[in-house]
Amino acid sequence: MIQATGTHLFTTPLPLEEGELLGNPQVAWAAYGEPSDGKAVVLLHDLAHSHLALGPPEDSAYQPSGWGRALVGTNLALDPAITPVFSPGLLGSPFGSTSPATVNPASGERWGLELPPLTVQDMARAVSATLRARGLTKVRALVGVGLGAHVALRLASLFPDLAEGVVAIGAARALPEGVREKLGLSWQVLRADPDYRDGLYALDAPPRKTMRKLRLDFLKLLCGREFLASVYPAPEAARAALEAEADAFADAFDAVSWASLCSAYAGSDVSDGFSRIRARVLLVTGTSDAMAPVNRVRDTYHLLSAAGVSARFLELPGPGDHAALLQDAERLHAPLSDFLRRC
Repeated sequence: MIQATGTHLFTTPLPLEEGELLGNPQVAWAAYGEPSDGKAVVLLHDLAHSHLALGPPEDSAYQPSGWGRALVGTNLALDPAITPVFSPGLLGSPFGSTSPATVNPASGERWGLELPPLTVQDMARAVSATLRARGLTKVRALVGVGLGAHVALRLASLFPDLAEGVVAIGAARALPEGVREKLGLSWQVLRADPDYRDGLYALDAPPRKTMRKLRLDFLKLLCGREFLASVYPAPEAARAALEAEADAFADAFDAVSWASLCSAYAGSDVSDGFSRIRARVLLVTGTSDAMAPVNRVRDTYHLLSAAGVSARFLELPGPGDHAALLQDAERLHAPLSDFLRRC
């Protein structure tokens, strides 16, 4: 499989939804196969993931890369030999795209709190500009997971002619109220940590204790008992695995970037753009997904249909937690392949 990575450097500022200009941003990307206009699928990552959908594996309990192995590969739903895949990093994600952790070209220092607030719409516009720079003015489909699904739906509403289809995995029009509140409190919780230092912490001395707690709380939303029981032989093993991941996450993920992304996700409701979507839409969720409960995804399907969008709703069989959605290639292959054939 042909694989490539790179970074798109903007030559002009990016206008942001809240009225500011983001000077000379950048978007990291990975490509699998040879993406060409009209044939590629755009793959958009979730909140804590990177643009490196296929890895490589990292020597850490926290694995931001490699999350797409059940989706992308030979004889999988997205086979790069047939359907090339382009995976951009979202603005705000600290793995190569402009985020609080990257350097502000104007000052030579990391952006930190000087980075203007970002929204899902800003992420979508940055992805669109990156696609155009790569010669991709028309794509076969936008496939997003969690936060990436919000970006995909926003892209389809902002640029109705961009994609033939949208696959939103583990996402409704907005997060459940309880999840939105929890994510929205990330700033407040971090500011209460003395190690946060008003966002001026050294890279080797982050607010580790608070980041560990925030990650553990988030993992409890992603991983329910059914999923953990299917992966770990005993509750003690599951608990140890979650704590190990939280420890590694606290060392790897920039605190200001996490709070910024959480704020953007918590504030996102993409339903206001449904009337402008022309692409076909497939909504995929699991029975016990706390990030995208079945009833909220079903309501999103009805809103899309009422807006005139050709939409389908799929509840995956088997383990239904958010963390389980990308674990089983077999249950994803048939519905996604069938949907993409129609795009």
